[in-house]
Formats: sequence, C-alpha cells, structure tokens
Amino acid sequence: MFFVFVLMHWYLFALIAFLGNAFDMIDGMVARKYNKVTAFGGFLDSTMDRVADFLIITSFAFAGIVRWEIVAPFLLFSFLISYTRSRGELANNRVSFAVGLMERTERLITIFVALLLYMFIPNVFIFGLNIVEVIFLGLAFLSLYTSYQRIMHAYRNL
Repeated sequence: MFFVFVLMHWYLFALIAFLGNAFDMIDGMVARKYNKVTAFGGFLDSTMDRVADFLIITSFAFAGIVRWEIVAPFLLFSFLISYTRSRGELANNRVSFAVGLMERTERLITIFVALLLYMFIPNVFIFGLNIVEVIFLGLAFLSLYTSYQRIMHAYRNL
C-alpha cells in the first residue's frame, strides 16, 4: 500500500501504511519467544524484506520525488548490505555479520523521516536537490560504507 499511496501523493496514508513495517520486525521476535523459528520462515522473511525494500525505495522515483540516478545506487547498496550478511553467514555460520552502520531498521526509519519532512517542506532545495534526494544520497553513501564494513569483516573472519 505504501507504494500506491506515494504514487498517488497521499503521503499521510503512506506513512500510516509504512508503520506496518513495525509488525514485520515484531514477527521474528514472536517466533523466537514461542520457539517457532524455522529455516524456511527466516528465508521467506528475508526474501519478502527485499521485495518490500524495492517497493519502498523505488516508490520515490516512480512518484517523481527522487531521481532514478539517486534511487538506483541507493537500492543497489541496500541490497548489497543484505547480500553480504547472507553470504558471509553462509560461508561461516559461527560468525555474525550483523555489523555496520546502516542496518535495515535504520534505513527504514530514515526513509520514514524523509517522507515526513517532504510532507512539510517539499520546496526546500540543497544544491538543487530536494530534502528526500539529499537524504537518499546520504543513505546511499552510508549503505555503501556498511557494505564495505561487512566485506572487511568477512576478510578478517573468513
């Protein structure tokens, strides 16, 4: 729903739909608490997270809020973060790869704040970029840096 609401420029509804991501984070905690964790559940959750990330991030480009030249690298580096963790933990399941500055939760919170700011100050430009474009550039850089941190963690531990 977030994707559709952003495309329709119904930002308040998009933010409300976005809060549904909190439930995604809760389901893993509930599964662990009640000892209902399965390998397939973890696989499916991670796969659906990538679909959700794609829809959330690209909605800004499809809606004309953020240029594709900014969205594409941000999306790539976001996916690279999850790939490096998955591949690293597959290579050695005794080493955690939950390292780095910009985990998924931090990215989602920042995207939420970016849309909130855009609702209130859509006409603020910094070096010709709107507030969401500036934030997405920052997120792209931090995501690339996080990927680098995980690659270096793999280098030291594998």
